[in-house]
Amino acid sequence: MSEAEPFAVRWKRRLRTIPIMLAATAALVLLSPVVLTAAAIADLARGRRRFPTVRLSMFAMQYAVNDSAEILLAPVLWMVAGFGTLLDGPASIRRHQRLQEWSVAVLARRAERLLGVCLDLDAQSTAALTPGPVIVLCRHVSIVDASIPTLLYQRLGHHTRGVIMAELLADPGFDLIYRRTGSVFIPRDNGPEAIALLQPLRHSVDRSTAVVIYPEGRLYRAELRVRFLTKIAGADPGRGRRLATLRHVLPPRPGGVLALLDAIPSADVVVIAHAGLDQFARFTDLARAAPLARPLTVTAWRIRSADIPHDPMERVAWLDEQWLRVDEWIDQQLTPTPTAHPGKAPPRVS
Repeated sequence: MSEAEPFAVRWKRRLRTIPIMLAATAALVLLSPVVLTAAAIADLARGRRRFPTVRLSMFAMQYAVNDSAEILLAPVLWMVAGFGTLLDGPASIRRHQRLQEWSVAVLARRAERLLGVCLDLDAQSTAALTPGPVIVLCRHVSIVDASIPTLLYQRLGHHTRGVIMAELLADPGFDLIYRRTGSVFIPRDNGPEAIALLQPLRHSVDRSTAVVIYPEGRLYRAELRVRFLTKIAGADPGRGRRLATLRHVLPPRPGGVLALLDAIPSADVVVIAHAGLDQFARFTDLARAAPLARPLTVTAWRIRSADIPHDPMERVAWLDEQWLRVDEWIDQQLTPTPTAHPGKAPPRVS
């Protein structure tokens, strides 16, 4: 999960995940005529004239090809970086960033062409994204939205570093490339360790960097929202009452956000909210609806570092306020009214 992760643990995982991914990619490519024919037959048998299963299969193949390319290029980049001695150097990080950016751009094009996933972001929100550096807080309802901040910043010529759950180290592309570009993989249920892992970011971000975190910590599910709100109400009745009106997001988990604010005290915060994936709880649900008829509506707003409280309790209340604002904006997109303005953030919730 960090450089402190034992070498044996890391390579025990990689000796399992890397061959599986390479073998799966080879099988998908070699058997693609059979796979795509079977997918087309399945779609026709179900009357799906837009061939969503074919589209999903082609996207999965592209993902596997990208991941395998990252796996195969990782040792080359390691050798170029002085056989690993200069992996943390600026030149090595730039090389890995270019590979990461290529992969994200290719997958974004395939997602748009095959699945109809494209982003609608207004000019005001685009202006809010400018780094300097920034901490980005993004809602999390689908595995698809995990790439939204990176894609938006990449289009502006900036880099992102993610605060990513350690479970994703099972994806060898993430394991090999993303950690080398400065992303941090944190354990889900070990708060002190996660906070400690975020501290080195203090020395490794610049004006072109956005550090992305998903404060909810998990994909949104209605049953999780009820469970987490109940737990919060029992532990902190005041905070429970403050968050009780949430409808479309999970209550934010403050630990990682507060650790980032401490680690990068000069950073502004950008909040990214989106709507359009809410009815697709699973990736297969999205695939059945592909291609989507409407773009994903995205909004963003910026809070200057000087306007962020310093007291930890006040920061938790501030974070809750931002998430109430996210929730209100999503509700406006899902239940539009004559006064609603898609893509525009609602008034500040207090």
